[in-house]
Amino acid sequence: MNEQGFVKYIVIIAVILAVAFFSQIGNLKGNQQTFVSDATNQAESYVSAGSDWFGANIYPKVSGEVQKRGDIIQAGVSEQKEKISETVSEKISNYFSGVAESILHPGNNNCDCSCQNSSNQ
Repeated sequence: MNEQGFVKYIVIIAVILAVAFFSQIGNLKGNQQTFVSDATNQAESYVSAGSDWFGANIYPKVSGEVQKRGDIIQAGVSEQKEKISETVSEKISNYFSGVAESILHPGNNNCDCSCQNSSNQ
């Protein structure tokens, strides 16, 4: 078989396949819509089943643990806030008592204020 005859047969086969394909396009559009809607329905059913399974099997186990851990963290945060509040209020109280002491007794060096100690040196 020569090269020209081979190319001729390939072109004839391509034309026959193209005609067959394009003759079926009208049928494919209807099938395509059905296929897409069926696939969408199937995917929705899988997602729904997965969601139900997660809600029944995983969520109850995880939610209790998350709640416990959340309570522990919240208690720790509250404790740290209280410590910070106490420390800040104590420092403010010490500062103002030192300032009041220095105003009432200006000659004494009983103040713990760093500003007075550094200026007296």
